[in-house]
Amino acid sequence: MSSLAVHLHTSPELPNKVLNHADDIASTLAAVGIDYRQVELPAALRPGCEQAEFDAAYGLWLQAFMGNEGHVQQELFNLQRNHPQKLELRARYLDEQAQPSVSAWLFIGGFAQLSVHLDGYVYVLQGERGDLLTLPAGTRHWFDLGEEPHVLALRLSVSDEAPERTGDDIARRFPRLGD
Repeated sequence: MSSLAVHLHTSPELPNKVLNHADDIASTLAAVGIDYRQVELPAALRPGCEQAEFDAAYGLWLQAFMGNEGHVQQELFNLQRNHPQKLELRARYLDEQAQPSVSAWLFIGGFAQLSVHLDGYVYVLQGERGDLLTLPAGTRHWFDLGEEPHVLALRLSVSDEAPERTGDDIARRFPRLGD
């Protein structure tokens, strides 16, 4: 089950509220300009599946989805606990960053944690299969795969610009996935 914890940015240890219903998550995020919805996915795949299996199950669907949403760039996170680069990949996304253009996170299998820093609050989504979160351009966020990753997710964007680190250490003050 997906969940959203909402924290004051100065209170990482204690959320103001925790939501577990998709409608509540969607309305809370919509109030700050973030689109959250659940998407019907074409196939159930497990994290760590082969690239050919992913392409066969999602290739055409993803091409149409990206075209409909205006996305031109994708980055696949496909990790299991035994992935040889899991610590390096996790570390790459744990610092707060901002995407210069609109970006979206689509959770296909497993789970991961996406934290968004906006207007004095941090919204921590533990995303699961079918969750789609669309962030406006410039939204500060960080992504946690977990110490023992089990995730199949996509980061999509409307341009080929890479996210840039903000230099803010806020992500280090908030609990990590599995803490």
